[in-house]
Amino acid sequence: MRRWSFQAKLVAAFMLVITVVLVAIFWSASLFIRDRMLSEKQQDLTQKGSELAKKIAAYKENPPPNTTLGNLLSDMDLYLDSRIWVLDANRQPLAFSQGGHGGAPRGGMGMGMGRPGMGGGGRNQVAGDSPLPGALRSFAGELDTVYRGNSWSKTIVHPVYEEQMVVVGVPIRLSNGKIDGIVVINSPVVAVNDFLRHIYWFIGLGALAGILLSFLVIQLLTRSLVRPLQSMQSTTGAMAKGDYSARVQVDSNDELGRLGSSINQLAEDLGQFMLESAKTEKLRRDFIANVSHELRTPLTIIRGYSEAIIDGTVDDQAQIDNFLQMVRDEAVRLERLIKSLLELSKLQTADAGYNFVSLDLAEILQHVGQMMLPLAQTKQITLRLELDENAPKIEGDRDRLVQLLLILTDNAVKYTPSGGAVTLSLAQTKTGVLRCSIQDTGVGIPAEDLPYIWERFYKVDKSHRPDDGGAGLGLAIARQIIDLHKATVKVVSELGSGSLIQLDFQTATAI
Repeated sequence: MRRWSFQAKLVAAFMLVITVVLVAIFWSASLFIRDRMLSEKQQDLTQKGSELAKKIAAYKENPPPNTTLGNLLSDMDLYLDSRIWVLDANRQPLAFSQGGHGGAPRGGMGMGMGRPGMGGGGRNQVAGDSPLPGALRSFAGELDTVYRGNSWSKTIVHPVYEEQMVVVGVPIRLSNGKIDGIVVINSPVVAVNDFLRHIYWFIGLGALAGILLSFLVIQLLTRSLVRPLQSMQSTTGAMAKGDYSARVQVDSNDELGRLGSSINQLAEDLGQFMLESAKTEKLRRDFIANVSHELRTPLTIIRGYSEAIIDGTVDDQAQIDNFLQMVRDEAVRLERLIKSLLELSKLQTADAGYNFVSLDLAEILQHVGQMMLPLAQTKQITLRLELDENAPKIEGDRDRLVQLLLILTDNAVKYTPSGGAVTLSLAQTKTGVLRCSIQDTGVGIPAEDLPYIWERFYKVDKSHRPDDGGAGLGLAIARQIIDLHKATVKVVSELGSGSLIQLDFQTATAI
């Protein structure tokens, strides 16, 4: 079974609606026009019938010489293009017009057939021999209305002429007010039908032209509607195959345009998500590899030295003591690594239970400076504090902030050679944030490594040497603490020229 396209369905639906509407309008208009024309024809015939009834009444009361009722009716027949009957007060035929349209009524009743002395002018025939009285029984009730002095009109299939006609009955009222018969005008509607037939042809041709024009317009309209849908289908199909660079061409700001924009945004978000997923997967593999490496190294050393002592390979006490010291150092390093992993996992847990209070960051920096001063003096590094004692307070967890500043200051001291300097500063910026800076004159960080220094196990020194005292988790923990306090961080560094880390905190009043 052939399936229609969406555009074909739209075109068919629109054309069906337009066709139904045009047919309904055409049918309603034709009924209205026909009814209107017949109504006007009835009114016109009623008016002219009234005029004729007056003439017949005058004729009856004072017949003019050399003029018969038949002649009078024939003249009016040509004027009205209608068959005119005159019935007496007893509903018997008095006279008929003869015009050329429909001829006399069936039964051979011609013009002027009537009572002697009324000027029929035709051959006499007994009224009972005519089928007319019997035919009049089909609308005898309406004739009763006319004989009571009221006009009557109706459109019927005439029982005598056997065609559709407008029949009008008008009473003949003498000067004394007496009803002395009626005039029945029978006017065929063939002219109306011919006129309507011409109208139907013109309307039909106009409707056909309108349908063809509508078809062309609908084709263009539906094509403009379907084209964006086809573009969306192509884009979503590409997305399903993994191509997130495909985009819908958006040319409008309507519902379809907004839908296309939403699909484009979805493609962009999915592409970004897949990139992040790939990056996360790479980090996961690197994390597992780094953890394995960091755990394997101390365990290998511990196992090797302990086996050498147990097997008796080493019997010199000094060497045994040296081996035991190395086993202890590696065990401490292993413990520190596990502790850092647990600390990082705890920071990533939403319900870790932090104690946020109003804190004086200047006081915390002084405390960190005192803690780091012995190490700095040992390495002959100058440790400076440039603090604004009137700086506003912030909301935070004291222990975590001390941990954060210790990590950053320890790194600054660790990678600053002897004779260098590390500066801890605190000041409020013009924008109202509280800025804490840690600046050193150390070795610096290469530009290509700056985007990755906050990742777990990432080291600028790729050798993973154990003598650096860390496993590459310090800055990852620091980053978690920064995010925990909704602070922002900026790192400026140049290889061989030292590093600057700026932490911006929202003050307690701003929060």
